[in-house]
Amino acid sequence: MPSDERFAARDALEEHLSTFDWSSQSPTKVRILEAFLKLTTAHGFDAVSMRMIAKMVNIKPPSIYSHYEDGKDEIVREALRWYFYQFGCALFEAVDEAEDADQFWDAMVRVHFTRQVTLPESNLWDLLVATDRMVGILPAPVRAEVYVWIDLYEDMYGTTARDLGFSDSGNAVKVVIALLESATRWADWDGTEANLTKQAEWSIALSRSILRDQSG
Repeated sequence: MPSDERFAARDALEEHLSTFDWSSQSPTKVRILEAFLKLTTAHGFDAVSMRMIAKMVNIKPPSIYSHYEDGKDEIVREALRWYFYQFGCALFEAVDEAEDADQFWDAMVRVHFTRQVTLPESNLWDLLVATDRMVGILPAPVRAEVYVWIDLYEDMYGTTARDLGFSDSGNAVKVVIALLESATRWADWDGTEANLTKQAEWSIALSRSILRDQSG
């Protein structure tokens, strides 16, 4: 019988996200984070300056420091947190409607795929993490935090796979996540809602095929 491990993994992620304090997150601070994500997606991490962010938010460059005293390093840290927080909340909203492990798995994959192909900052997140693995661009505390997040959502996939009966699914889960994170490179989305739904269902079918093949 399913062990419902996925609920413990889901609750662990929610507990971690509850430690994020957004009480001081004013509308201007959110706009700065979103501007940073958009600019970095368009121009690259190193090319984005405080002046560029300020121009996009329509404030004077020195004013950014009144919101983020540590400048770009703090903006990077908070932008990653902001992105991951939104990702987690989207996961919860989807999986909490699931009635069993099958629906839980499908909901996770659907959300992951949809955000990956519709939100450019999703690719930025993956690029920053991948680049950090190679050359260490993130401050050490941020790096440690990022890998905690990755472990938490990978655990949701892993425990759900086990609830589905795939006891040896560790490698399969990593392959599924790699597939989803590269979705913009293989998905043939034409920009319409109907096609997005079709592509998301295909990603679910692919993920289940990987589970079966990799888990024997």
